[in-house]
Amino acid sequence: MAQSMMLMSSTTVSGQAVLQRDQPSSLLQRLKPKPFSHILLPPLPNSPPSSSSSSALRTFALFKSKTKAPVKKAPAPKPKVEDGIFGTSGGIGFTKQNELFVGRVAMIGFAASLLGEAITGKGILAQLNLETGIPIYEAEPLLLFFILFTLLGAIGALGDRGRFVDDPPTGLEKAVIPPGKGLKTALGLSEEGPLFGFTKSNELFVGRLAQLGIAFSLIGEIITGKGALAQLNIETGIPISDIEPLVLFNVAFFFFAALNPGTGKFVTDEED
Repeated sequence: MAQSMMLMSSTTVSGQAVLQRDQPSSLLQRLKPKPFSHILLPPLPNSPPSSSSSSALRTFALFKSKTKAPVKKAPAPKPKVEDGIFGTSGGIGFTKQNELFVGRVAMIGFAASLLGEAITGKGILAQLNLETGIPIYEAEPLLLFFILFTLLGAIGALGDRGRFVDDPPTGLEKAVIPPGKGLKTALGLSEEGPLFGFTKSNELFVGRLAQLGIAFSLIGEIITGKGALAQLNIETGIPISDIEPLVLFNVAFFFFAALNPGTGKFVTDEED
């Protein structure tokens, strides 16, 4: 009993001694001014041992970062080719290439009709022994259909699908005669192509003029009974040597435009 009392007293004395020894240090810690960061931010909890923290903070990459695929350039939109007034070119397949053929036929027909009227004095319908000088609603239905078809074709209403692509131009850099070349190259013209710059686009325009000329001359002849030249008070029924030079020039021009192959080509959406 006495021994136990002595042990308890010794432990209390030692504990008091430790508290008295630690009391000045704790008072110094309390009196020490705290930094400003402790006021704004709460103090971090005691960090665990370095071994556990390193194992806890160790990260593993489960998925690799995806590499960005190269950006594909969008294809440049193709220029839309022209279409007819009624949008019928896709249905009946009437392209500018077809219209070019119709225009060539119209140019030959118009030139031949002018030359025939100048020599014989008869218009197109009179040369075909068709009745003229009547109201237009009494004309032959087939003739009226032909006039309507010609007018629609001349204004591109049937569907003039296609886009003109010209041949590469010669340019001014070819104006000097290179060795072994001729005079056409010196003038900036193509050595292989036609002499004049008459493209298929120009030929198409002239063909439309010929179609309009035929249509209106037929309408005038149906109503008045006079041919195209007689409606313009030009003398007809004379030898070819006495024909007006302007009439001969028009005949020669339409013949030349119909037979001369123009440069360039017409392409559609499928061919481009």
